[in-house]
Amino acid sequence: MRKIYIGCSLTQAPQEFRDKVEALKALLKKEYEVLDFIGLEKGTPEEVYRWDIQRCVAACDIFVAICDYPAIGLGYEMATALEKYSKPTLALVSDGVSVSRLVLGINHPMYTLKQYVTAEDAIACIREKECMHFKPAAPAEICDSDVCAV
Repeated sequence: MRKIYIGCSLTQAPQEFRDKVEALKALLKKEYEVLDFIGLEKGTPEEVYRWDIQRCVAACDIFVAICDYPAIGLGYEMATALEKYSKPTLALVSDGVSVSRLVLGINHPMYTLKQYVTAEDAIACIREKECMHFKPAAPAEICDSDVCAV
């Protein structure tokens, strides 16, 4: 079972968004081992860093960065995943949300940026990313899906 780490804004994001991320993670747990970040309340800042970077970013097979809300920590995780560990990294952004030109301009062979509308769209994008970097565990029709828009 592949390990997926979902990173997102916590500090700047409303509770409704954080709840949607948790719901997405619950759906993904049917197919993947989902690595969890510490969150806003547990641990010291040093423990959060060690956990998120060493136990999640370094250990995951695929890093998914949900970029709907700005977050310096998420940007650091993305850079670490790509530049230090060369992890397959999928940046997801809700349809209609603006993201930084820097995020739009990342040109790394392990990086993909996709838009999504629903949790099901996000999961399809994750499966597509998995198919790009690993031998398909999913049927070919999933890997050839056109659900995810650029």
